[in-house]
Amino acid sequence: MKSFFVFISLLISGIYHAQGECAFVKDTLTIPKENKIVNGEILQATLKNKNVIQLIKADDGKYYLKLVVSENLYFDHIDLLEIRSGKKSFYAKDTKQYALNKHTGYYVVELYKNYVGTLKEDGITSIVFNKAETLFTKQDCGQVKQIAKCFYDAISIKK
Repeated sequence: MKSFFVFISLLISGIYHAQGECAFVKDTLTIPKENKIVNGEILQATLKNKNVIQLIKADDGKYYLKLVVSENLYFDHIDLLEIRSGKKSFYAKDTKQYALNKHTGYYVVELYKNYVGTLKEDGITSIVFNKAETLFTKQDCGQVKQIAKCFYDAISIKK
């Protein structure tokens, strides 16, 4: 009987935890390259090295990835951004790294649904900008997979 209550408690906490993982937050996103602000829903993961990954479902029907990084900073530099997912890569041409503060920069790139599918399967293993590679740990990659799966499921349902 005692083990039954433990099982039920774990089940309930697992359900509660799982619901929290896929909770979209309504917010706005500034897209500096286009000099516009869009409304949308955001899923976010804060990674081990304080980097932040945001997947955004904008009200205009587009999908965006915002990467907040704390290493390999090249503020206001424009270059090719390569987002690596295992052996697959997504390339964003003419990407600019914007300064959030003096220790943190960010990128905003438009994503396509098929690459969100890649993210849910493979996560992000590294990013390359200005020939500098930033590696993601297996734990970070797992967090990206988790939010990408939630995001992919949400955008696949709403058509």
